[in-house]
Amino acid sequence: NGQALVLGIVQGLTELLPISSSAHLILVPWLFDWRYLEQNDAFNQTFDVALHLGTLVAVGAYFWADVVALTRAWLETLRTRTIRTSEERIAWVVAVATVPAALTGFLLEDWIAENLGEPWQMAITLILFGLLLGWADRRPATRTMDTLSLRQGLAVGAAQTLSLMPGVSRSGITITTGRYLGLDRDSAARFSFLLLLPITAGAV
Repeated sequence: NGQALVLGIVQGLTELLPISSSAHLILVPWLFDWRYLEQNDAFNQTFDVALHLGTLVAVGAYFWADVVALTRAWLETLRTRTIRTSEERIAWVVAVATVPAALTGFLLEDWIAENLGEPWQMAITLILFGLLLGWADRRPATRTMDTLSLRQGLAVGAAQTLSLMPGVSRSGITITTGRYLGLDRDSAARFSFLLLLPITAGAV
């Protein structure tokens, strides 16, 4: 119970920060020599689902108004077969950006689980992508989220596939790509959190 509480706190603190929650959920048990999850794979997967479900509920509640508005906008585009408003554009950008990581995760899930996740690998990726985020954040902000094109949304989605590697923060890499494309900090973070909802729901 104590380990579960600690790992729940770690998930809550790290999921929304650009520091890779998946890496910390591996590194914390490794650091304290907690082997229960490692030795009980079925329970480990169930526990992982529970952690991500908690994240999904929290973020979904915070962005509920946005989720409802974007869902309505997306359905409206299906009815009219046109994209006319900023909400309709954002809805499609989020949808398009979700596809690469969803497809990659479906195809490579077993390979990733078997070949990635070593502490030394995560140490390298945490440092590398932290530096990359620092570099991208120095770029000038020239646009907001509602000006993103579908192609730019796809670029953010392609970058999000890297977060399937433990040690690469999902929010970190999507914010990095958003800032590189000229999004201001608020738009980059908001877009990243909106992308969290469908990809985490799919993972759960």
